[in-house]
Order: sequence, then C-alpha cells, then structure tokens
Amino acid sequence: MDRKKAKLANILISLFFALVMIISSYFIADKELSEKVVFMLIAVWLVPFFYLNKQTKRK
Repeated sequence: MDRKKAKLANILISLFFALVMIISSYFIADKELSEKVVFMLIAVWLVPFFYLNKQTKRK
C-alpha cells in the first residue's frame, strides 16, 4: 500500500470511528456504559490506525 492510500484510509477510518463514538454516546443513556463503549471503540480504532501509520512511514 502506498503512502497516499494509507493516509486516506487512516483519515476515513478515523472519521468513521469518530462518528460511531458520537452516535453511540448519543443513543446510550447510561453514562458509565457509554464511556465503556467509547473506550472499547478507541481500542479497536488503534489497531488499524497504528498499522496504517506504519505503512505511511515505510518506503
């Protein structure tokens, strides 16, 4: 994967996860559960973020 594609994919994935976090926070009434869901989403988001970030630094 070249740098431009990796950067674009990283931006799109980040925007998608941000949107999902906002929507989940809005629809989950329990604050504690909402925080847990957001933290889990952040943990899941970190995997492709670091992978794609590594791809952009290659070459």
